[in-house]
Amino acid sequence: MALNRKDSMNISSAIVYSRPEQAAELRAWLARQAGVEVHAATEDGKLVISIEADDDRNAAATYEAIERAEGVLSMALVYQQTESNPEQELSPCK
Repeated sequence: MALNRKDSMNISSAIVYSRPEQAAELRAWLARQAGVEVHAATEDGKLVISIEADDDRNAAATYEAIERAEGVLSMALVYQQTESNPEQELSPCK
């Protein structure tokens, strides 16, 4: 997923609870959203997603857009991390 800025990155994962009859359509919509990837889906409408955004503000805007999407009942954030310098390699521990 390409980002506009390389000096920070917000990475998060969430479970999106949707109406089962609208889950397939919602999954397709999510897959078209910038920075969003759908990793799994269940028959009862749960979707496991990850979101990559170039900053916290864009991540929050993505969360809000998903929560307002047709068929979404709720969304639960599972993991969130902000990398202040994603281009920097971590040194191995000694």
